[in-house]
Amino acid sequence: MGKDRVRILVQTLKKIPLFKGLSPTQIQHILGACQSRRFDGGETLCATGTPADEMYILLSGSLGVVTEDGTLVATLSPVTTVGEMGIVTREVRRATVETLDTSNVLVIKRATFEAVLAADTGLEARIYRNIVDILADKIVQDNVRMRDYLVEKVRQEERIRDARQRAELALELVVSEAGMDRARAHALVEEGVLRAPRLRVLIVDDEPEMRRMLSDVLADYDTVEARDGEEALAEIGEDPPDLVVTDIRMPGMDGYTLVKKLREQAPETPVLAISGYVSDADIADYEFDAFLEKPMNLKEFRDFVDVALADHD
Repeated sequence: MGKDRVRILVQTLKKIPLFKGLSPTQIQHILGACQSRRFDGGETLCATGTPADEMYILLSGSLGVVTEDGTLVATLSPVTTVGEMGIVTREVRRATVETLDTSNVLVIKRATFEAVLAADTGLEARIYRNIVDILADKIVQDNVRMRDYLVEKVRQEERIRDARQRAELALELVVSEAGMDRARAHALVEEGVLRAPRLRVLIVDDEPEMRRMLSDVLADYDTVEARDGEEALAEIGEDPPDLVVTDIRMPGMDGYTLVKKLREQAPETPVLAISGYVSDADIADYEFDAFLEKPMNLKEFRDFVDVALADHD
């Protein structure tokens, strides 16, 4: 390998979070553990459920994360890594990754990687520190999401409390101005509330915690949940919602297939896509009304739902 190529690769690897803070010499040790491979388009790098015994560094070309039925749910561009946490945690693959076109990839086998770490305790310590930082960053993101959830839940409770106060004032006004018995006035108000239609939101996500959180944020709407696209279509067939909120990557029928079928079944229904694995560019060819990236700001999510339902209504 020429000196210029080595220098370029060293600079490239230094940008990868797993290798942050390594010296040029240590980066070269990592490079020594890499095998350079060229893949044609359509080849599989790794498949769901297989052992995580390799990590990949994409230098050129593009990769796609695909579902079991071959639907593309995310596109990866250089320079990016695939499977770096798996060779440390030894968990099985959670996704299938394929080459979308001719791609040059560095492959690091777990046994070779572990040997490099064992030979340099300073390198090993730095790598594990970076792993801790990566996981800590994920925890921070999860905490931010939970904070947003709690803040939005407080706002939701305030909205409900305000609505109740307004209803109580309206009730007092009816009693005082119309001279109506309070119990009779209260019964009429309750009857009117029960007759008033509530806008319906269908939440589609394979994560129960996410469905529960979004349902709580939308507590003053009539929310119904589905675990995947097939369940969602069944719900839509029984009682069409006013808005659909759907994840993209789900086992079974994913969000892409769902929106295609929904446009045939209920073309006027607004659909909000949410995902932590795709970008705006990935969904550009699909008829979603909007897209929010996970972890998302729940106030922004709530505001979008309010506007979408107001427009739809």
